[in-house]
Amino acid sequence: MSIHDLRSYIEAIREAGEIHEIRREVDPVRELGAVLSACERAGKGAFFHAVKGHEVPVVGSLLSSPRRIALALGCPVEDIGARMAAATEQPIPYQPHAGAAPSQEVVIDHPDLGRWPIPTHSPLDAGAFITAGVVIARDPETGRHNLSYNRMQIFGADRTGISMNIWRHIKVFFDKIEPKGQNLPFCVAIGPDPVLMMAAAFRYDGDEYDIAGSLRGAPVPVVRALTCDVMVPAHAEIILEGEVLAGERQMEGPMAEFTGHYSGADPKHVARITRITHRKNPIFQTMNGGGYEHVSVGNMITREPLLARFVRHITPRLKAVHLPPYAAGFTAIISLNNPEPGEARNVALAAMAAHVNFKTIIVVNSDVDIFDPADVMWAIGTRVRWHEDVIPIPGTHGNELDPSSDAHGVVAKVIIDATLPPERLARFVKVVYPPVDLEQYLKPAP
Repeated sequence: MSIHDLRSYIEAIREAGEIHEIRREVDPVRELGAVLSACERAGKGAFFHAVKGHEVPVVGSLLSSPRRIALALGCPVEDIGARMAAATEQPIPYQPHAGAAPSQEVVIDHPDLGRWPIPTHSPLDAGAFITAGVVIARDPETGRHNLSYNRMQIFGADRTGISMNIWRHIKVFFDKIEPKGQNLPFCVAIGPDPVLMMAAAFRYDGDEYDIAGSLRGAPVPVVRALTCDVMVPAHAEIILEGEVLAGERQMEGPMAEFTGHYSGADPKHVARITRITHRKNPIFQTMNGGGYEHVSVGNMITREPLLARFVRHITPRLKAVHLPPYAAGFTAIISLNNPEPGEARNVALAAMAAHVNFKTIIVVNSDVDIFDPADVMWAIGTRVRWHEDVIPIPGTHGNELDPSSDAHGVVAKVIIDATLPPERLARFVKVVYPPVDLEQYLKPAP
């Protein structure tokens, strides 16, 4: 199936049995988030057909597993890293959409965000947040587009917070013009082609529409927004048009964050939504804060290729790397083919240098499935000699959002060498049963 928008992607994951259809009515205030979390833990996406008080359905957890990311890209799971690594090397520029854009089929001149099924996801979230919207802004000097994720707490019918961390390009754009009292135009694409959601997770100095085009293998079709000079995806479900307001701040948060903990409440920038356009019969897309999709999109898909590049610089024996979403992006698991003595530790040190978030590095032999938590725990449980194979490294720079770090983000990191040398691996051969199609055995005997 050719995927070019959210709808074709939903059909693809339906055919693959990768989505739960939730037909019972759910409340968008904390109930939807709880059900979405349960679907995510069960390894599925979710389509909420009946959201209390709203006619618009909601989808979530669509990119929370490597299987669904691979379906979105049209490649095997094992090729995801290579596709991500190539995305910035082979950019494909966007192109204007020919004809009327589906994302502008319906125009709302007087926005009321309360009419949309924007969830209050977690029990302690301060309110409803837009979490899966791809925020699109242009550099006021160069005109290049930046795609990013900026959580947006709903403050009123046309007012939201917009969280712009200091390292985000959109804040760089705003900092150029706010001292002049100028507002920054921006748009939010909700429910776009999933490659746009992936592209928004990159930090890239070019136009991030080009990354999305590379991932899709074709230019992203775009159209000019109605109220500002920002190009928006022609096939997104919903487009919010607005501006970040110069000189305005408002208390925002808490909200569940990628670490699995709640953020604090702080003064954040404020945005005004000036117009909403959408497809007929739109679908609203959301993402649970602190959930697997949050970590998968925000950490795994862009940082795994970086991790692999650092490790390959050290060894030709790399089989695979994984940043499991269940570990909040702080744990890197690496499998090696017959590592040389001491090589696992060199590899682990290189991995720590790849990104400041990588705190626990687990190295295993290639017979261990690093995408299966049970297999990794089996390797740790049976192959680690705790007095020799666990190497703590104190006083290192980490992420200040990590609760185990100090106020400056300084934390202890650790290497867990769960590899066996070749002679011991030959002696302790892993038990593996051949695969069978169990459905065939559950059928009545002929």
